[in-house]
Amino acid sequence: MPSSNKLALRELTQMGILLAGAIALRLIENTLSYLMPLPGAHLGLANCITIIVLYLYGPKKAFLFLTARIILVGLLFTGLLTPGFLIGLGGALLSFLVMALGSGLTVLSPVGIGLLGAFFHNVGQITVAIVLMHTTALLSYLPVLILLGIPTGFFTGFLAKLFLDRLRSYWENK
Repeated sequence: MPSSNKLALRELTQMGILLAGAIALRLIENTLSYLMPLPGAHLGLANCITIIVLYLYGPKKAFLFLTARIILVGLLFTGLLTPGFLIGLGGALLSFLVMALGSGLTVLSPVGIGLLGAFFHNVGQITVAIVLMHTTALLSYLPVLILLGIPTGFFTGFLAKLFLDRLRSYWENK
C-alpha cells in the first residue's frame, strides 16, 4: 500500500466497496436481531470490516472509514443524534481507539483486536448510557454485555483474520 496519507483512486474504490459491505452486514444484523434480543447487544459483523481496513490501510484511513460507516448507518437505521446513535457512537469510538492502539502490537492478532474491540465497545456504550440516563445502575448490565461480547468479538476477529490471511496468500501467489 502507498504510504501517502492521501487516498488514491484505487484505495478510495476499495474502501467504498468495503464500506458498502459493512453497511450490508449491519442491515443483516438488524434483520437477524432476534438472535440477540438484549438492548445494546449485536453480532458486530460490520466491525469485522473495520478490523480489515485497520490492518490494510492503517489507523488514519480506518478512522475515516469508521466515521463514514457511523454516519451512513446512523442515517439509514438509527437516526443521527438519537440516544441509540450516541450510545453506539461512544462504543464505536472507544472501541476503535483501543483497536488502533492494539493493532500496532505484534502480540495481538486480528482475533485479539476483535476481542478488545468488543470489550471496549460495551464499556463505551455503558459509559455513554450512564451519562445520558444519569444513573450508574446501568453498570450492572456491563457484565452481561461483556459475556456476549466475548464470542462475538472472537468471531469478528476470526473472520477478519481469515480474510486477511487469504488476501496475503493471494498476493504471495500472484
